[in-house]
Amino acid sequence: MDNHRSLQGHDSSCCSGGAGGRSWGVAEGLEELDFRKSLAGAALSNDISRMRQLLSRGVAADITDANGYTPLHYAARNGHLDACLLLLQNGAQVDKCTRAGKATSLHRAAYAGHVEIVKALIRAGADVLRQDADGLRPVDRAGHI
Repeated sequence: MDNHRSLQGHDSSCCSGGAGGRSWGVAEGLEELDFRKSLAGAALSNDISRMRQLLSRGVAADITDANGYTPLHYAARNGHLDACLLLLQNGAQVDKCTRAGKATSLHRAAYAGHVEIVKALIRAGADVLRQDADGLRPVDRAGHI
């Protein structure tokens, strides 16, 4: 029954370690696994085949996570142009904002310096004047580059 206790997260000693000595419980591991299997996880890793499979099964292209991030946010921030285009072709809303930061995919792509993605998002109708929670527009986020 020790395995049963571990699976419930009561005994995470077997999962100690990780970054900074943090102890990772089973719940965090399951959340990470769920994320990797999700459309957002596929967009983050540029797994186009998995993205197509999930989209064909009816997963919404602009599904949000608990923080309001969409697969397009993940793909744009990480420089995955093909993933961005696939999501846009499948109905992803280009100007969806994250909950706390009010950042759009354009803010994230601009901040990361992904010029081709910035162009694609603008062609798809992204609002270049939209301000995030800090009052910054995408062009302001690109200022560090």
